[in-house]
Amino acid sequence: MVLLVLLTLAWITVRDYHQAITEAQRSDQSLARALDENATRAFVSVEQAMQNIAEDLNRLGGVEKADEYLMHLLLKDKVRLTPQIRGIITIDSTGNIHSHGLEYPARKVNLSDRAYFQYHREYDSLQSFISEPLLSRTDGKWLIALTRRINGTQGQFGGVLLSGIEPGYFLNFYKSLDLPKGVSIQLLRSDGIVLVNYPFDESKLATNEREQYSLLFEQLRLKRHSTQRIEGEMGKEQLFTFMVNQSQLPLIITIKHDYDVILAPFHQQTMTRIMLAMGLMVVVSLLLYMLLRQIRQLEQVEGRLFLTQHTVDESPDLTLWSDHNGLIRYANKSLASVSGFGRQELLIQHFIDLFTEISEDDWQNYWHTLQDQKQLSIESLLQTSNGEKIPMELTLSLIKFQREAYVCCTARDISERRLAEQELRQHRDQLHEMVQERTAEIRTVLDASPLAVMLSLNGEIHLVNPAFELLFGYTGSDIIGVETQQIFGSVEKYDNIRQKIWSRIATGGVYRGETELYRRDQTPFWAMIYAKALVAGDMSKGMIAIIEDITSQRIAAQSLRQSERLNRTIIDQTADGFLLIDADHKIRDVNHSFTRLLGFSREALIGQNPHAIWGDTSTQFFPEDLMNLALQGHTIKDIELSDQYGKLHPFLINSGIVLDEQENIEYAYCFFTDIAQLKEIERRLVDAKDAAENANLAKSSFLANMSHELRTPMHAILSFSEMGLAKTGKLDLPESNHLNRYYERINASGKRLLVLLNDLLDMSRLEANKMSYDKGKYSLQVIVRMAIAEMSSLLAGKQLQVEFIEHPEDITGIFDKARITQVIVNLLSNAIKFSTAGSRIEITIHPVDLLENGEPAVSIEVRDHGPGIPENELETIFDKFIQSSRVRMGGGTGLGLAISRQIMLDHGGQISARNHPEGGAVFTLLLPSNPTT
Repeated sequence: MVLLVLLTLAWITVRDYHQAITEAQRSDQSLARALDENATRAFVSVEQAMQNIAEDLNRLGGVEKADEYLMHLLLKDKVRLTPQIRGIITIDSTGNIHSHGLEYPARKVNLSDRAYFQYHREYDSLQSFISEPLLSRTDGKWLIALTRRINGTQGQFGGVLLSGIEPGYFLNFYKSLDLPKGVSIQLLRSDGIVLVNYPFDESKLATNEREQYSLLFEQLRLKRHSTQRIEGEMGKEQLFTFMVNQSQLPLIITIKHDYDVILAPFHQQTMTRIMLAMGLMVVVSLLLYMLLRQIRQLEQVEGRLFLTQHTVDESPDLTLWSDHNGLIRYANKSLASVSGFGRQELLIQHFIDLFTEISEDDWQNYWHTLQDQKQLSIESLLQTSNGEKIPMELTLSLIKFQREAYVCCTARDISERRLAEQELRQHRDQLHEMVQERTAEIRTVLDASPLAVMLSLNGEIHLVNPAFELLFGYTGSDIIGVETQQIFGSVEKYDNIRQKIWSRIATGGVYRGETELYRRDQTPFWAMIYAKALVAGDMSKGMIAIIEDITSQRIAAQSLRQSERLNRTIIDQTADGFLLIDADHKIRDVNHSFTRLLGFSREALIGQNPHAIWGDTSTQFFPEDLMNLALQGHTIKDIELSDQYGKLHPFLINSGIVLDEQENIEYAYCFFTDIAQLKEIERRLVDAKDAAENANLAKSSFLANMSHELRTPMHAILSFSEMGLAKTGKLDLPESNHLNRYYERINASGKRLLVLLNDLLDMSRLEANKMSYDKGKYSLQVIVRMAIAEMSSLLAGKQLQVEFIEHPEDITGIFDKARITQVIVNLLSNAIKFSTAGSRIEITIHPVDLLENGEPAVSIEVRDHGPGIPENELETIFDKFIQSSRVRMGGGTGLGLAISRQIMLDHGGQISARNHPEGGAVFTLLLPSNPTT
């Protein structure tokens, strides 16, 4: 009997030992998954917060191109919306902080020595980089830097975008889990660098766990998630849980659980069982002894039953017994304490009164189930005396005592477990939503991609995007499920290219190569294929391929080669000299024309420095710093260059530079155009120009004199014609009508001739700079009204309406009243000439406008509703003696607009013409608001 008890005790002990270890392993693995989900969510949220910022900086062409204040506001908003980020900064290409999400202006701290900065500067990758924990140089606190490379417009290094993740974010989450004693957590980078540890130990941050047990570390990393028994610090045994991030982030979660803590409940239970077993053996011994001593048997049995009852009563587990009908027959102190009912109160209740989620039918089902299984585990809510409901895990066992059957129920509070499960479900739901969002984003990216994308699995096409359908002429339903060889034209060609692709991508590489593919109509085209295995090393998972049509690029490359040959031929055959030097100012090439023009041989020039041959003159086409050529652009200069005999020859030069792939100067070149004949022609043209200017001055003087001489008889003619009109109007003779008509014609012709003479006189004065102005401060509204009144008869003759849009305030300017009135009258005269009968003319004054040089001005606009001005005549109509091609009748000298422009220029203003979008021409006068003279 004693042996049986010992064997039973040993079996139970071994079983409970393994259960304790197994339960700890499951618990630690569940905790590792929860921590992994938390880390994934944290880093993905940070990457999403950085995504838009990185796209803006890439679009601008680098960190330096961004406005610091606007970037500070954007970074500040991202920090506010992402709790795990302590701060976001942008770092320019030299390593200096450009903008900061927590301060403005940002302190110019140099971070070029940081590992993440050197990594992004060296590698052209847009993938995020997780740095080791480091102390911030701005606030002196620990942070985990998540960084991204920023590219310039040409793909060059344009700086770094950094998000500082707060380690305290993870520590607060770990504290909230209320972990049991003896559990330690580490968040590692995939290379073993410690990012976060809990309980927090600053000395272990940024250390490498891989160095401590490199072989075990690699074995566990390949398994991705496992639990091992290891020897920890100070020789203590620990349960070591190792989990690689499930979302492909370079992260690892490790959990160490002290064995003595794990086995503490087991040791306690074992000691209790040993004591119970010893007690049981004592009872058995006593029973045997009582068989011999029947007189004391009853006393001994009652004593042992009392001891057993006391043990159950004092047990921390909630224990109760119920009969077949569910009536509670026994309840221990722990149940009374937790439920709030007295032990006597519990004995008058039913099982379903305490556990309200269980119905009478459920109880009967449990009773029948226990007849076969003997034990049953369920979950339910324990309703306390104050109405609180506590989640419990119930273990039901069927016990028979004194020919009666009872259900023994042991209850365990699972509130914390349910909270943990609820949080895990929330994390799982969030992760599921993130996966769905990411899937939608990937689908959107595939749909929006201009390049064809294809997923091939087991030699069949399983997925294509719209760009693939457009490129190959297939619909998605037609091509999906078709063998991949269909787009390669033949089985042999497909087998050949497939062998090359798989040999490259089988180890995780990316295949890149050109090949000829075929569309649905069997028309061939050249394509660039980028292929990568979905899972490195597992060909059964398929591959993803990006296909780009490069037919035009191949044609362009061929055309480029032809163009290079053509350019070489042109350079060799051109009449202009050509000189090419390298970055060290050594002559590398000259053409035949250069040697012919200056007499040097090609062999004598190759390898020489131009400065050694032509001295300082060479700096005009090849400066010491060749980058100055890039800054000044292609400018043409006039120089004189000596030949081999020292004789100077005039040339027009055009210099430039050639850059290599790294934007460094590789070559500089210069073309030399012989302008000896042009110089001689220029000299002759200067002489002819001087003669023409002298003749023009003489013409202007002649016109001025003739205008004065002709105006005197014209005034007499007009005076006598007006006297004749007055007298013939009073005569009542038959011939008076004829005389009146003659005098009217004489008067009208004289007035037209007088206008022509006045225009010629004004033009000659303006050309000779002899026009005098009597400037003063006048109202523009008054001047416009005077001009309208002067043209009232012509307006009435064509039934035209003038719409003068006046400003409510008086607008004044400093100008010659008579001359500006003359300009406005000229513009009104033109508007009347081109307006159709019955239409309107619009005049508008703007008090605030700008001259071409940016100075403030006031403006007057005159708009008609006529046919407008041809676009190629908007400037030529202001030339002397030039009229619009749309003038068919009405005559005119063509001097009015030329005189008006010169008057406006003399006032420091402008006059211009344009066509209105709705028809008609618009003339605009601009007078400076604050003239200097």
